[in-house]
Amino acid sequence: MEKKIRPVFRLCEEKDLPAVMALDGEAFFAPWSRDTWQRELQNRIAVWIVAELENQIAGYAGICNVAGQAQVMRVAVKKTMRNQGLGLLLTTELIHKAWDAGAEAVTLEVRESNIAAQTVYERCGFVSKGVRPDYYEDTHEGAVIMWLYR
Repeated sequence: MEKKIRPVFRLCEEKDLPAVMALDGEAFFAPWSRDTWQRELQNRIAVWIVAELENQIAGYAGICNVAGQAQVMRVAVKKTMRNQGLGLLLTTELIHKAWDAGAEAVTLEVRESNIAAQTVYERCGFVSKGVRPDYYEDTHEGAVIMWLYR
């Protein structure tokens, strides 16, 4: 029988930055600096959460809320924890945080080639509304623009 993962979600704190930054470097071409992360944690319109499994950070996600719209900033899951449903759980938790913050819509950009992430977002109710060509600096790949309305 497949083991069901049950992460604990909580707000990201300064003490989490070493683990979050290591995961950020694993997940993204251009990981953020410690200064950027510290600014994000102090940003009153941003909400950052972590997912803990067995007292270790297995993923994180964040949104920025402006004028009733929440922009998904980043969602990342540890490589060893991928394909187990954690990305879906993290994204669902993030959407709840957006609604709690008063957002009426949530938007994000995702690489055209990242079918796994697009599938997660579609399962959460996001719909593709177009492509931003040449969006990613490393590959010049386009970004699929996705929206979810309350």
